[in-house]
Amino acid sequence: MKKLLWLAIIGELIFTFPAFASEKLRIYTNNYEPYYGENMADFGPVIKITRLAFREAGYDVEVKFRPWARVIKEGQDGECDVIANIWFDKGREGWMALSAAILENEIGFYKRKNDDLVFKDYADLKAKGIAIGTVRAYISPEGFDQAGLKTEEVTEDLLNMRKLVNHRIRLALVDRQVGAYLLKKEGRENDIDWLVTLQKIPLRNGIMKNAKGDWKKKLADFNKGLAILKGKGVVARVLKEHHLRH
Repeated sequence: MKKLLWLAIIGELIFTFPAFASEKLRIYTNNYEPYYGENMADFGPVIKITRLAFREAGYDVEVKFRPWARVIKEGQDGECDVIANIWFDKGREGWMALSAAILENEIGFYKRKNDDLVFKDYADLKAKGIAIGTVRAYISPEGFDQAGLKTEEVTEDLLNMRKLVNHRIRLALVDRQVGAYLLKKEGRENDIDWLVTLQKIPLRNGIMKNAKGDWKKKLADFNKGLAILKGKGVVARVLKEHHLRH
């Protein structure tokens, strides 16, 4: 009888105490289809890879989407643990550490298909007064910001691509796959041509140094998890499934 009572008490304790919970990371990012987006399955291939890499180290993740300028501000304030998918910038080193690269973005200009504009250099674009669409708080290719070009800033890439095909700007500064993908969704992909690749930039995750917890451990854990996924061919497979070059 005593033995049965003891077993009953143990059983009650097992069901009373919750199972050990994995550490949950807050990940902030913006919409950057076809790489990631709040309306994509699994939030897109790059977020899926990020989740899987952190899961290898035992983390759960919560993903929230924000306008990019807000993502940067809240990351700098330590309101999230990770900014998913970001480019290198020397000005951010004090509050953010960058992970190993997930893939590489090809950044350059799209123009309208019927535009005979030829790219020579930034100086030529400046002399001609070419209007270039950019996105607020994005990192620009080397030399772009210093060239004194005529730019029009918006909050997201889709607005620039629409402005381009509607003759409101002459060039859009954008990732090659992003620009084509956005206009394909609107049936306008045949209205644009890729003009020139300005720079290829590694896409990484940013680990916030001023968030709670050990940022060095989070960084090491993610890099280890990503290396495991790459070794298993998971990263290449996920990107291929979404028709992304890598």
